[in-house]
Amino acid sequence: MPRTFSIITTCKGRLEHLKASLPKMIAQAAEEVIVVDYSCPQGTGDFVRANFPSVRVVSVEGQEHFSNWKARNAGAAAANSDVLVFADADTIMADGAIEWLAGHLPPRAYGYFDTPTSQSFNQGGPRLAANQLKGFHVIPAAAFRRAGGYDEVLEGYAAGADTDLEERLAWIGLARHALDARIIESIIQHDAPSRIQHHAYPVRTSYCAGLLYRAAKRALLRVRGRVELPLKTREHLYAAARNAARGLGAGRDTVSMNVAVEKRPVLMPRQLGYERGSYTLTFKVEVSMQDVLDKIPD
Repeated sequence: MPRTFSIITTCKGRLEHLKASLPKMIAQAAEEVIVVDYSCPQGTGDFVRANFPSVRVVSVEGQEHFSNWKARNAGAAAANSDVLVFADADTIMADGAIEWLAGHLPPRAYGYFDTPTSQSFNQGGPRLAANQLKGFHVIPAAAFRRAGGYDEVLEGYAAGADTDLEERLAWIGLARHALDARIIESIIQHDAPSRIQHHAYPVRTSYCAGLLYRAAKRALLRVRGRVELPLKTREHLYAAARNAARGLGAGRDTVSMNVAVEKRPVLMPRQLGYERGSYTLTFKVEVSMQDVLDKIPD
């Protein structure tokens, strides 16, 4: 039986991009197109409803800062198709992209763009722009939900929730399938300030915090044999990573965090002359940077 596809895109301050990319999404052979209006100050939801009535709008209200991951999860929760196609608002899909995916994506695989392909769409812009297609994902809906979706505790641009999800999809048995560049017509070029305008933290902080957090999380998942950690555990872990990351660049080139794995009582402490005892297993995650370059945008 042929698979069905839902295209999901999100918007906060990118309405002009969406005006160019949305018609190409609608023209695809997808069962539905979903636009997530993530408290967009430009009234994206109202614009889409008025001009593209066939598109489903999901509204997430009351959010000061943008979270692509919360927005994508909201879109996925509303989707009805077998396969979820996540595309940013600045991504212009080529004609026939969904037909290509239907014919080439293996059933037990997710689709992604490798680094060389992603970077090939950057037309001489800032280094931040080289990440433009890394978040383009094509994921079977059942696997997406089994993996727990995108990790919403990660905040800020380049925090790495796309990479985090790819790792967890691999853990549940999905293969990586590199996508063909021909399914993308172009990427709308824009500068770094507009790219990070609605994010909560400077790129230095969000990127470093993401590195620390994801490394710690991977280790804990392996120790505990789980696909995802409980939300409270992730929130606590990310708060520690963010606090550590804030020190990078403030006279420090190395930042680290200690992560407690388990704490247990010591058996028969009286044999050692004590009333009670315990031992704690911890590990250390460290990020180190060398050789300061010219200032990059925060």
